Amino acid sequence: MSKLYWKIFIGFWATTIVMILGTFAVVHETNDYHKSGKKLTEQSTSHAARVLHYVVRGAINKSQQDLMSSLRDTPERAMRNLFIVGVNGKDLLSRPLPRKVEKLLGRLSPKHPYIQMRLDSMELFGRYVILRDGSHLRFISTSNPEEMSIFWQLFFQNFWPVFLVAILISGSLCYLMAIYVTRPLQALKRATRRIADGDLSVRITPEIQGRSADIADLSHDFDHMVERLQESMGEQKRLIKDVSHELRSPLMRLQFALGLAQQRSNGNVDAELERIKSAADYLNDIISDILSLPINETSNWDLNDTIDLKALLETLLDSYQAQAKSSQLTLNLNCLNEALVATHGNSLVGVFENLLTNALRYSHANTSIDIEVTRTAKSFVIEVCDHGSGLSEEQLGAIFKPFYRTDEARDRSSGGYGLGLAIAQRTVELHGGSIRAVNNPEGGLCVCVTLPTGALE
Repeated sequence: MSKLYWKIFIGFWATTIVMILGTFAVVHETNDYHKSGKKLTEQSTSHAARVLHYVVRGAINKSQQDLMSSLRDTPERAMRNLFIVGVNGKDLLSRPLPRKVEKLLGRLSPKHPYIQMRLDSMELFGRYVILRDGSHLRFISTSNPEEMSIFWQLFFQNFWPVFLVAILISGSLCYLMAIYVTRPLQALKRATRRIADGDLSVRITPEIQGRSADIADLSHDFDHMVERLQESMGEQKRLIKDVSHELRSPLMRLQFALGLAQQRSNGNVDAELERIKSAADYLNDIISDILSLPINETSNWDLNDTIDLKALLETLLDSYQAQAKSSQLTLNLNCLNEALVATHGNSLVGVFENLLTNALRYSHANTSIDIEVTRTAKSFVIEVCDHGSGLSEEQLGAIFKPFYRTDEARDRSSGGYGLGLAIAQRTVELHGGSIRAVNNPEGGLCVCVTLPTGALE
């Protein structure tokens, strides 16, 4: 459950509880406390009078035995200022009667069933009642500084079951309402996260069908935006590839003419021609890498071959031994005896060539490049670790983006042009694996490649 869900749920429920309590209070305050339509006193709002009527109203349809049972269940505090006197002149709860109460008792009779008196600072209210079984009782309520709390104790003692049921029902309705309100927002939140991860195939309209017009319009607009974004990105990638294809032809003619010029220059302009050749080779490498990127992010490859990672890595290390020696680096390989994975042609060769090239480029002299292959239940894990300067946390996630280069790699003579790791990532993903970069605890960078185990059947 999201924070938004809990805010809406608690907000709705708290509002409902306040409304229920307010309704009970208003109904209670405005209730006609005297079924006969008469008031004990003119415009009397005394809580002692209300307590009296509240008790009498509950007792009038009971027998004396039933009334006694309910009195035993009533808290003692609530009965402190209420006295119920039988025909024998004694309180039903066997309490001594105050003298002020005794003065009022003599005046209560069937002819005078309602009486109010004020003795000193105390108000007394009395009522003469004949119960269902014919019992004659006199109810007397006295004013007290605690009369407000007593009154509400009596009120909630009778109404708390209704209040509890109302709270449970309102809570259930608020729960369903919160789910109904937040479900489209949760769908939108999940969709935006998938888009941020590069998945532009997400659509939310089917998930929130049947909603109000505003929500439906929002979902349609969101899906339309994603669709246009997906089309734009596809067109951009196709445009880059089309332009790269078109550049190939004049570039090949340029390289051919450059070769002829070098043969005929007789050494007079070799330095200039070499700079032209270097620029042409750089442009050719960029075009080749661009053409290696898949046009469609969701495209897939047929894994039509099997390769042994140990043999592949040993071959690559042999080919890079001379370069490592010239850079005063040591290449170390720790691999299983056999690590077979399904692959597409020689595509994995380019992945590990790129990782080794980067490691050789950025490692400090007199250190080592360590390659380790381990196995889990369903995959091989290949770690290529150097002992260079490492990267910041922000750069660790960005180095796999096309054309991204760190500050150290801006110089073309020492760095690439930001496509090698992007191509490596797409190649590994098309093999059903993953690739990530972490800083080496010993200093430097570790690139971890995970590939599914198993040879092609």
